[in-house]
Amino acid sequence: MKKIIFLTLCVMMLSACAVNSYRSDFQFANKLAKEGLWQEAYYRWQKTMTAGGGSAALHNNLAVALESLGRYEEAEREYQLALKLAPADAKIQSNFNLFKKNLRKDANEK
Repeated sequence: MKKIIFLTLCVMMLSACAVNSYRSDFQFANKLAKEGLWQEAYYRWQKTMTAGGGSAALHNNLAVALESLGRYEEAEREYQLALKLAPADAKIQSNFNLFKKNLRKDANEK
């Protein structure tokens, strides 16, 4: 019985560490993005993907980073994933609409 309690506590502590690490990496990537360091922010968000792969916010942030890096096809896929996870999220929808508007504008200028 003591072993089961000990193992349960160990699993709970490791889970808490993983969540804190995810939050820390996610927040650090947000700071990098605000400084315009898109490649590094993208790398950090990618790193958190295993812990938070189901997060609409994470996919949205990846999309914004990819858009800023000129990787438009990948950005569109990430926006679509984010919207699939959170179809009513106004921020994601606004980002995606702005992305599409900018793509049309770029296409018209060429």
